Amino acid sequence: MKRSETNPFTVHEASEEDAPAILALADVHRNELGAITHHRKWLLQQLAREEVFVAKSGGGQVIGFVVFSHQSLREQENTTVYYLCTSKDYRGQGVGKLLMEAVASDARIRGKKTIDLKCPAHAPANHFYKSIGYKLWRSETDRDGNRLNIWTMRL
Repeated sequence: MKRSETNPFTVHEASEEDAPAILALADVHRNELGAITHHRKWLLQQLAREEVFVAKSGGGQVIGFVVFSHQSLREQENTTVYYLCTSKDYRGQGVGKLLMEAVASDARIRGKKTIDLKCPAHAPANHFYKSIGYKLWRSETDRDGNRLNIWTMRL
């Protein structure tokens, strides 16, 4: 478990008991996150693979989560982040950064060399990823015609 030096947040591996709170937070942010709320079975699989971290407030409330995979199809030395979400009430307080640091730490332990993620080109989150050290690798258009930025970080 990792605790912020300046905030009473903790970040740790999520459990199945956290799934309802994760899905509730995802539902609140469905316009930003998209389909995660429709993929309960997939989320439970990621929980079983130990590839979901949660951030909790001092009172134990889930205030953020990150869903990722070390089992990238593209590259064995790669970790992919699929979803990062922080409650609007806690944005700008270091929660997202702590979650991404937890993924990086876990990836390093597993011998991964890079972390990749996709973000809609218009999303404010692009500035966040740049601010924590990710580099814009390229952009692409998805099958629905949406522009996506692909960010990467070397570990």
